[in-house]
Amino acid sequence: MTIKKIIPLIFCLSLVSLVGCTNNTQQDDPNDEPLIKEDITSQYLEINYYHDSEIKNSAEGLLLIRKKENIDLSSFSLSVKWGNDNNAFKDYDSLFSIENIKATEYEYEFKENSLIPIRATKLWVEILDKNDIVDKGTIDVTAYKKDVELVTSFEVISDQQVNTSTKGFYRRSVKAFKDIKENNPNSFGIFVNGDIVDECSAANYDEFYKSYAEVFKENEIPMYVGIGNHEFIKLSENAYYEGMSESQISKNFNERLNLRKEKTGNESQYYSIDNGDMKFIFLGTTRMPMALDGNSRADCYLGEEQLLWLESEINQSKDKKIFIMSHGSLRDTVSGSLTSLKQTWYGYNKEEESKIREIIDGKDNVYFFSSHSHWCFESENPYLIEEGGPSFFNTGAIGYLWEGNGDGKHYKDGNYENGGAQGLYVEVYKDQIHIKGREFEDVDGTSQYWFSNYQVVIEI
Repeated sequence: MTIKKIIPLIFCLSLVSLVGCTNNTQQDDPNDEPLIKEDITSQYLEINYYHDSEIKNSAEGLLLIRKKENIDLSSFSLSVKWGNDNNAFKDYDSLFSIENIKATEYEYEFKENSLIPIRATKLWVEILDKNDIVDKGTIDVTAYKKDVELVTSFEVISDQQVNTSTKGFYRRSVKAFKDIKENNPNSFGIFVNGDIVDECSAANYDEFYKSYAEVFKENEIPMYVGIGNHEFIKLSENAYYEGMSESQISKNFNERLNLRKEKTGNESQYYSIDNGDMKFIFLGTTRMPMALDGNSRADCYLGEEQLLWLESEINQSKDKKIFIMSHGSLRDTVSGSLTSLKQTWYGYNKEEESKIREIIDGKDNVYFFSSHSHWCFESENPYLIEEGGPSFFNTGAIGYLWEGNGDGKHYKDGNYENGGAQGLYVEVYKDQIHIKGREFEDVDGTSQYWFSNYQVVIEI
């Protein structure tokens, strides 16, 4: 997997002055009784973890790994994973890995709001010769955890883009539904954030719902479907609809919107769902999606009526957790929308984006899920947590994944048949929200795992 952050360690005196180097975890309060479980001591490595978060179940901090002696480990690889007291988890990928251990020291930084998985009690550091473990060490993390009471859970996925000809899109849609049924049979619902079909046709809609029906009985786990840009696309048309009159564009939009209504049962492009102290809001375009900043069919236009509705929904839900499903992202929030990397896979023109930001500004009870870009979870900024404001999450994609800067490229040099699939599991607890990235299918067509570097905890 792509390494989040691995660099040769420059040992900082200010850090050393704040925390001591030990193979046991540091306690949040030095007056507490130490919560120490026996750790495995590595033969070749000195492993230290400096925790730096007041949030329980957060891993934020620094992991330092140093060779104990002047020994040659260059033919061996290194892997750091979550695990329990007995072993590293096989259903999580590595937090980071190194093919050849050449440097004397390494550091790994856990981002703010990084989640320690519920099942995890230790960090496992392993030295491997091919697939054989030749040395290992552990760091206990139970001092930084607390029990949490689950209220509800749901999933957010997007961009299946199912059609009648690309078998990989259909396969990954079925595989994602099967994964959800296996891992969360009591889910409140599956929230599909747009682009359920590759282009608008009755046959493609039928194929998408067939992928759901292959796994679930009717309403076994409810599915709530949003709208993207592909619900209006005919692949034979260019992004600017050159040579097409405004009346023809409007006629096409209404015909394709009516087909969506017929197939999904959604009477409106935008709607909300209430569940106790939670509100789910779907946004949707009210005109034909057009090219935005040179990006093909990326424009979602909400219109004044929908913007007023959105403001009213949020203002009436001040005491609720608000989950917004928007097919397009806002600029410079998450992967695919980062203008510094010349990424243009956001969803709104600047005027409407400014209005959306005004509505959600300063509201830390708003959680904004966006899709469309297909940008993979390994990319820079897959999520953005703003203190005192809304939080933003990239939902990945089921049909196929994308990566890189600018226009990007296929995930891990794959293709449309073997393009990878990622999405999110969301767990709402009494005083926390956990958001867990999931790889439904890697480009090898078989591997499935929890994505370790997209595990998020937010205090409510």
